[in-house]
This record gives sequence, C-alpha cells and structure tokens, in this order.
Amino acid sequence: MNRDRHNSRAALDIGSTVIKVAMLDDAGRLLWQRFYDRDFEAGIVGQVESILESLSLSGDRDDVQVCSSANGGLRVGIVSLSRRFSGAVLRDQALLAGANPIFLHTFDEEPKHASYADILLVGGGIDGEDAWPMRERLERFNPEKYRYTTLMYAGNKCLAEEFRQRHRAVVVSNPLSQSLVRSGNSVFETIRRAYLDDLVYKEGVSELRGNLALGVRPTPEVVSLGFQRAVLNRSAIEVIAPCVLLDIGGATTDLHYTVEILKDNNGPRPIPMAGTSVGRYVFTDLGIVASRDSLLLQLRSHPRLFEFLSTVLSDDVTENYRLFREGEYQPAPEVLAAGCLFLALDRFAQGRGPGLPAGDLWQVAQLILTGGAAQALSEVIAEKIAGLLLPQSSKPAVLIDRKYQVWVEGMTFAGRKLAAAAV
Repeated sequence: MNRDRHNSRAALDIGSTVIKVAMLDDAGRLLWQRFYDRDFEAGIVGQVESILESLSLSGDRDDVQVCSSANGGLRVGIVSLSRRFSGAVLRDQALLAGANPIFLHTFDEEPKHASYADILLVGGGIDGEDAWPMRERLERFNPEKYRYTTLMYAGNKCLAEEFRQRHRAVVVSNPLSQSLVRSGNSVFETIRRAYLDDLVYKEGVSELRGNLALGVRPTPEVVSLGFQRAVLNRSAIEVIAPCVLLDIGGATTDLHYTVEILKDNNGPRPIPMAGTSVGRYVFTDLGIVASRDSLLLQLRSHPRLFEFLSTVLSDDVTENYRLFREGEYQPAPEVLAAGCLFLALDRFAQGRGPGLPAGDLWQVAQLILTGGAAQALSEVIAEKIAGLLLPQSSKPAVLIDRKYQVWVEGMTFAGRKLAAAAV
C-alpha cells in the first residue's frame, strides 16, 4: 500500500454500516482506500481514532475531509406561493443541503395527512412593498395544520418581521430577492447547518478530536455531487443516461436520478443545476440495520413478496415465504439489500411516498448501486429485481460501485461549490 503522504489528503465517511477511509493525491486521484464495518460497541469516536492510528493518520491534519450519513437526514415540508417558482427554488435548496423534502404545498391547498417535518419552510413572492398576494395568503396561513419542530420563513422580506412576530418563526433571506431569478443561498446554508447539527449531535460526530469534527458534510450531498459529476462526464465513472443511482445503507436508501425519466404528470421538474438536471429522494425507512424492522414490515405485506423471494433465493422459496409472512424469517444481508432495491424502485415507479415524484422506469438505461449494503448484491440479482418491475424489452445496464467511486468523486469534485453557486 502506498503510504506516501506528499501532496496527499485523506477522506473519511462515517456511514451506518461502513466507515471508509481514502487517501487521494493532489489531483483528487485515489491512491488507496480501506473499509471497516461499524463497531457500535466502540462508538464513532473510539473506532475512528483507532482506524486513523492504525493507518498512521493524525486527526490534527487540516486536510482530512469528513462526511457522515449516520442519521439519515432532515425532513422538510414546504408551503409556498407557487409550485413552479418559489416552491421549486425552496425544494432545490433543501435537496442540495442534504435534506429530504417530504411535501410541497401551496397556500391554497388544504393539507391532508401531512407528514411530520423537522422544518416547515414557508416562502414565496419577490421582495417589494407591493406584496398583496403574499400578504393575503400569509394572513390566512395557519401553521397549526402541520406537524413540525421548527418554522422557517424565506419569502418577501417586507413581510418577514410581521410573520416572525405572529408565529415565532426563524427568518432567512428570500432566495427570489427582487426577481424570479434565484439570489443567495440562505435557505441552503440554514438547512445544511440544521442537517449537520441534527446529524452531529445525535450521532456523536462532534466529539471527534482535532480538525475531524470541523466541516463535516452530509454524505447524501457528497454522493449527489459525485453523481452530477458523472452525468457531466467529468468522472471516471461511465454513465449511460437516463439513469438511476441508489445508495443503499444501514439507515436509509438514497435515490438519485436524471430528471428526464420523470413522468409528465409530476408537475414542475427540478431546475437544472450547473448544466445538468438531477433529483434526489431519501427513503428514510429502507435500510438493512437501523431501518431493518420497517424494511421487513413492508416486504412482509407486499403483494409481490413471493416473486421477490423467488428472485433472490435459490431454494425453499415456499417455506421461506411462509416464515416471512409469519415474521419468523431472518433474512441474510444480501436479501435485505435486495429488498431495499426492490421497494425503492417499486415506490419510485408509482411515486408512492411524500414528495416522491413518479419515474418512468422504462426509460432507465443504467442502474448504479453504491453504499455499504449494496456490496452484498450481485449484478445478476440486481438485474433480476429490475426485471420484476420492467418489461423484458427494457433491461438497464447494472453497475455496482464496489470501490465507492461515486463517493470519492463527490469528495474530490472541483465543483463542490456547485451547491452554493446553483442556489
């Protein structure tokens, strides 16, 4: 193993199932990397420090980049003046910050069974005194119809103080400013800080010593950058568009997709960012460790469970089907990972999930799988699962990212300021 530290830097990812360490040269090329299963008894601090010591890496280095996905992300609900302009901008900034927009409503919509949101984000209109459409709707707005922890306002600045006093909201600057062109990144920065605070304080990442706890980035943001880099042909990963990438982990399964595969009845699509147009969604209930119980519950009640088991098991399908239905079956990691893949694609095809658009899987030319849990899958099984949801005439190419190259590309992307620039 090349341990030459000259002009090199390290990258560290703390996941729900795997901790990854990579050494990169000054051009961002991978020199070597190591993977370690999470040791939950040792805890994040103990295991990370032990790993770094074994690799003769110091936590005091100022060139160690750290990201984490151990908590699964914030849930953001959005209420806006319109879906096409203010709603689309607020949604894109939440996505770029690593959060999961779970619904997008206009003020005129009556919320029906709105999911719980960590942040309820309210915005719309451009800055200016002539703000009667927005003022009228804000006067009628009742946040008690929603379930949330924090209320945030990012609309017309002339109405901000009145809204803050009425509802005790956190106020950030209006991303639409004085025009319909996006201006500033206050929503992105605020949600990203909230995401990291939630991730850091719940998972103990902040207790890391030295420079490690500084500048921690959400892994979904890093993977999104790596995916965008590949779609832009600025990556060693060869992408066949339109495509879908699934990051399957212990707590969540993150869906990344090129937006041309969305069905036409989804409404406004994400606004193109830096020459490409990709979207992301987090399935917070699909994972092989922390979300194992919810994953098994959904598989157990799925009408196509027998077909799924016939695809992933080589024998005793009928008996295992009976045990699965009765809650007595203990699936191997590869079956759990396959279940995450199956349910994520199935729900994406139907748009079944709060804030999840429907995708036309017939258009998918390539399926890319990454993440710690995805390593348990084989290309053959992944192809068969895709075949359950697609006609035989539509067979996407399957690429399993065995070396976590998407993560490496995201951590080293020279365009990592893309998120801030795009908003």
